[in-house]
Amino acid sequence: MLLDELSTLSTDPCPQGVVERRGTMAPASAQRPLLPPRTLQAEDESAQQVWRAVCDQIRDALPEQAFHTWFQPIRPLEFNDGTLTVQVPSRFYYDWIEGHYATHIENALAGTIGAEGRLTYVTPAHDESSNDAPVRVATPMQTPAPSLEPPSPRPPRTDHNLNPRYNFDSFIEGPQNQFARAAGQAVAKTPGSTPYNPLLIYGGAGLGKTHLIQAIGNEVLSRNPSAAVLYISAERFTQDFIELIRQNRGVEFSRRFRSVDLLLIDDIHFLADRERTKEEFFHTFNDLYQAGKQIVITSDRPPRELKGLDERLVSRFAWGLVCDIAPPDYDTRLAIIQKLCEEEGVDLDNRVMDFLARSFTKNVREMQGALIRLLAHASLTGSEISPDLAVRALRDLMGTRERHVAIETVQRIVSEHYGLAPDLLMAKIRTQPIAKARMVAMALSIRLTGNSLKRVGSAFGKRDHTTVLHAREKVAEWEKEDSSFASTIQTLIRSIETATE
Repeated sequence: MLLDELSTLSTDPCPQGVVERRGTMAPASAQRPLLPPRTLQAEDESAQQVWRAVCDQIRDALPEQAFHTWFQPIRPLEFNDGTLTVQVPSRFYYDWIEGHYATHIENALAGTIGAEGRLTYVTPAHDESSNDAPVRVATPMQTPAPSLEPPSPRPPRTDHNLNPRYNFDSFIEGPQNQFARAAGQAVAKTPGSTPYNPLLIYGGAGLGKTHLIQAIGNEVLSRNPSAAVLYISAERFTQDFIELIRQNRGVEFSRRFRSVDLLLIDDIHFLADRERTKEEFFHTFNDLYQAGKQIVITSDRPPRELKGLDERLVSRFAWGLVCDIAPPDYDTRLAIIQKLCEEEGVDLDNRVMDFLARSFTKNVREMQGALIRLLAHASLTGSEISPDLAVRALRDLMGTRERHVAIETVQRIVSEHYGLAPDLLMAKIRTQPIAKARMVAMALSIRLTGNSLKRVGSAFGKRDHTTVLHAREKVAEWEKEDSSFASTIQTLIRSIETATE
């Protein structure tokens, strides 16, 4: 576009912004002379018109926050012989826009100035003889004329820390994680472009949070291999920060984490009471969010219960979407065991899988550990895997439950939930509400304490072991048929385990 055509553009002030070009720093010998102070003290009107035209083209291609954050502080200074000079706040600012918005700026410059147009960046300098008063010109940063050929894609990054086994296909979906999984898939399709930013997933240990957020990262890379994806635990984030600060390499740390397209932070609660690390993460979060980049976080509890984290940080977690993952129900646990057996190439008897699914209910990691223990025991002893072998091989794990969970605790928690006196669970009364509560208490006693059928029956008014067996089967049947009842069982289990910690 010719310069005289620019005079027809709107004269409304353009949100002065930073321009990004994929140019490189010109060597000192190639830098053109510093512009005369007079030229830079009064912004050139033609430069403002050119820059306004560039901004108009860029605005529609970027999220509003990103446009205002990175293009607002730029000052157009001079337009002369097809070269537009703009001032950016710092060298870091230049590096950032150069690395993230080059294509947009190249296209806008080509459409405004033409293929032969050039863009020069300058940064403010400080004159030591004038009490650090800013001087308009320093460090010119030139970019070559925009190429009409599409830019070559960034090479795939290999420092993402992702485990390729963690993907959506291997993540078993159930009622307790369905919402979190759906949110993760939505984010993976268009990271940074959904309302789910940040996405925070919380839940207890061993429920699949790490698997899910790494699945998001792997899905993003499968769709765009050149995407800058980084997964890291909050503990590792802290360790790396401390180490690089000790080596006076804090800027390097900041650049690493603030130049990604997708940041996956695991176990954010680990940052509690780590003041300097929290401060660094706060600024990292802000920079990524304002640039329209995606952030995914996991925690062991919802944001409102995160102690030791600044309120300003916790409040930001609520800007996007918060969802939880609860302990899996029976059907999900059984599906997980079947998937694990498939991965290990093992064909287990259905009765053994049922035993594992009913005996290990707290989390997936616990159940997986029990399966590995059983397979190892069978391999080392040369035994066929059977329900009897499963009981013998995992007896000590079940014994841990027996030492920590008492039948009396189960009776108390269940009776409180159903609004009954604990003594009624031992009575001979068979009215429907009491009978149902009694069956639930007996089934959970078998599931959580590791006691025998006979011992449990004795604790419930000296009932026969067949009565306890019937209660266990009936409760399992209700769990399969009624998701609300299954949720109640999981709530009772968490209450019982909390009461015994």
